[in-house]
Amino acid sequence: MDTTIYYFSGTGNSLKVARDISKKVGNCELVPIARIWHQENIVAKTEKVGFVYPLYFWGLPKIVEEFVKKIDLRDTKYIFSVMTRGFTSGRATYDIESILKEKGKILSAGFKVTMPDNYTPKLSIPSKEKQDKKFKKADIKVEKIAEIVKTNQKKIEKDHFITIKISKGAHKRWLERVSSIDNRFFVTENCNSCGICEKICPVNNVKLVEDGKPQWSHQCQECLACLNFCPQIAIQVNKKTEKQGRYHHPGVNVKDIIMQKEDPNSVIKDSFGTGKSI
Repeated sequence: MDTTIYYFSGTGNSLKVARDISKKVGNCELVPIARIWHQENIVAKTEKVGFVYPLYFWGLPKIVEEFVKKIDLRDTKYIFSVMTRGFTSGRATYDIESILKEKGKILSAGFKVTMPDNYTPKLSIPSKEKQDKKFKKADIKVEKIAEIVKTNQKKIEKDHFITIKISKGAHKRWLERVSSIDNRFFVTENCNSCGICEKICPVNNVKLVEDGKPQWSHQCQECLACLNFCPQIAIQVNKKTEKQGRYHHPGVNVKDIIMQKEDPNSVIKDSFGTGKSI
C-alpha cells in the first residue's frame, strides 16, 4: 500500500468520505482508529497518511486527538487531514497541524467536507432533499481532494483565526466533560434489549446490565452512534431527541460502524441473525 487512511466515524459521514477518497486515490488501506487506538507502539507504515474524522464541538474528537498524538509517523512524508462537518467550522485542522509540529512533522493538506449535521440533542435532522444536496456537493469535493492527495499537492483549508481563537475554550471545556456526558443518556420503554448499542459503541462504553437495558460507563466520545442506530429509537439524551428523527449516512449500515472496533475475521452474534463474520 502507498497510502493509509485512519478514520473515525459515529454515524457514517466520515466513513463514507474515507471510503471514497481511498477508492479514488488507489492502493490505499483504510484503518479504523477505534480498532487500534488503545494499542501501544502504533507505527504508520506508508509514506502517505491521512486522517478522516468528524468535527466535534469545534475541534477534534477526543479519540482522534489522542490517536494523532500517539501514532509514530517517522517514515511518513505526506500527511493530510479531512474533517467532515455540518454547518459550523472550528479548529480541528489547526489542532492536527499543531500536534504534528510537536512531532517534527508538517501537515501537507487539510480539507473540510460539509455533510448533514446529526447532533440530534440540539439540531433537527435535515430533510432527505437537503441531505442529497449535501451529498452531491460532498462527492465533488472528494474528487478534488483525491486528486490533490494523489499528486502530493500542498493545500490547507484553514478557518479564520478568530474562529480558531474563540473555539479554543469551548472545545477544551467539552474535552474535559465529554467522558461523563453519558450521564444524560436514558432509554424509554421501547427498548427491546437487542444489544446493538453495546455492539456499536466504538469505545465499548455501553453494556447491557441484568435487566437487559444499556448502561453507560462514562468513557463516552459523544459520537451518538448508540442513539442514531437504535432500531427502536429508545435511546434518548433530552426531550428534544424524544421528538427527533435519527440519522446515519445512507451508504453506511450498523455493521460498518460495529466493524470499526472488531477484528475483520471475528464472528459477531447480532440481532440480524444467529452469528456470522461481518
